[in-house]
Amino acid sequence: MMRTLLAASLAAALPALATDVSVEITGAASSKGQVLVALYNEETFLKKPLKTLRIDLAPGTAVTGVFRDVPEGTYAVVAFHDENGNSKVDRNLIGIPTEKIGFTNNPTLWGPPRFSDAKFVLGGTAQRFAITLR
Repeated sequence: MMRTLLAASLAAALPALATDVSVEITGAASSKGQVLVALYNEETFLKKPLKTLRIDLAPGTAVTGVFRDVPEGTYAVVAFHDENGNSKVDRNLIGIPTEKIGFTNNPTLWGPPRFSDAKFVLGGTAQRFAITLR
């Protein structure tokens, strides 16, 4: 009994493991602007990112960014090509994005994205994802 309590106390005192999430993004329409990348959990998905990256584009190449010290959990990453530099996803009159956008898992979408389409579980090891902007 005492060992169980001691083990539980020690486990509670240890911080959750934090690691890196790397993303490689391809498919930008041009080398103008930047790629904006956001990390979300289910509660914040498409509302308020937990972490963000702003990555400069180079002609004809993939770009890479790293979210550092991300605690264990379930997350999704969203990236878009902010070609005009206004820091938001531009949309047409019916709400469809007019700038290229992509998600972890590269889901094919027929409507608004869902967290379940793009989610991944982050454990104690670094993760790397390839995202294609469409």
